[in-house]
Amino acid sequence: MDLGIDGKVALVTGGSRLIGLAIAQRLGLEGAKVAICGRDSQRLEEAGHLLREQGIRAFTYPADVRDDAQVEGLLQAVTEEFGGLDLLVNNPGGIVRTGPFSTVSLEEWRLGYEVNVVSILRVVRAALPSLKAAPWGRIVNLGAFYVSPGTPGLLTELAENAVAKTSVAALTKVMSEELAPNITVNCVAPGPVGDAHAMREMTRTFPIPRAADPGELADLVAFLCSRQAGYITGLTIPFDGGASRRLV
Repeated sequence: MDLGIDGKVALVTGGSRLIGLAIAQRLGLEGAKVAICGRDSQRLEEAGHLLREQGIRAFTYPADVRDDAQVEGLLQAVTEEFGGLDLLVNNPGGIVRTGPFSTVSLEEWRLGYEVNVVSILRVVRAALPSLKAAPWGRIVNLGAFYVSPGTPGLLTELAENAVAKTSVAALTKVMSEELAPNITVNCVAPGPVGDAHAMREMTRTFPIPRAADPGELADLVAFLCSRQAGYITGLTIPFDGGASRRLV
């Protein structure tokens, strides 16, 4: 299927490894010009080299999306390099602290929210002028599968991250209302992705009892970035091997 993104400009935050890199690769192989950012300059350059080896036009920019000035610099650099921006994939941070909510300090709560939620706000606000100038735009936010009933015990063990990632789903819905109809905004809520052996115990009760491959997740994100996905907005899509038990 031709996704209609050949020549489009994509920015993937957290694009130097695992999920982010797989998404950047998938968009690039569809013909998009891809910019990736990350905090680790060496890893970022290695990722850029990998993308270019596959014939992808890739641009790398070291940036911490928790910093206003660095995000402004990132968006300015991307638009100067490629002339605009059409597709934005927010792949923020991760787990700041494991454990029940009562063991998480207020500073850790603040940091988790900054890493996973405020960073998306910051990047979207900086990207909006370019996205609005494009013929059509796409924003895809990466959440997590806490947003639907899934594996028992996860909410307790990963309280800080569960609250932050669930907020990403709410933010996605809010942004989708404001930015429609020309810019769609969706959230993908993945379950375990990556090392199938390490995730074996967590996924053994899933209808599809394995971790997802990053490439499988990248395929879904690429479709949500496509021309064909222009009537899909405001959704949070579980990507969890059927672990979610919600009927509708």
